[in-house]
Amino acid sequence: MAAAGSCVARRVEELGDLAQAHIQQLSEAAGEDDHFLIRASAALEKLKLLCGEEKKCSNPSNLLELYTQAILDMTYFEENKLVDEDFPEDSSQKVKELITFLSEPEILVKENNMYPKHCDLLGDELLECLSWRRGALLYMYCHSLTKRREWLTRKSGLLKEEYSVTFTCWL
Repeated sequence: MAAAGSCVARRVEELGDLAQAHIQQLSEAAGEDDHFLIRASAALEKLKLLCGEEKKCSNPSNLLELYTQAILDMTYFEENKLVDEDFPEDSSQKVKELITFLSEPEILVKENNMYPKHCDLLGDELLECLSWRRGALLYMYCHSLTKRREWLTRKSGLLKEEYSVTFTCWL
């Protein structure tokens, strides 16, 4: 079990470094300090300190919890941005990226086969948050696309009708 714990610690540390770099990019692009990005960054800094200690002594559950909280805060910032922009047409890749981030904690637990039930390591609350956030993100994205298509279809019909009337008048 200790070997699996140090494997989790190494992997969480790697993922935390990637997430920290992503947060840095988001902060620079936003041009302002955001509460959720600050919280995510603080959680990742604490994670880095814990991972810097002897990895065998680090509790995998605590490390994974810190990483998951950081991911939830970071992705919340990005989701809000997508919602504010009404999911621009080129947002499918961003949605996929966010779902990947939100899936990573569960994938890590499964890969290491550490616990018979994932909730033993992540906890029911965090598992539920991850699941709900992925579902809500997909729902909002699909809903926005559907509404956009309906709007375009209506507009297209009106334009065709207007074009037809205009063209007939010229004849």
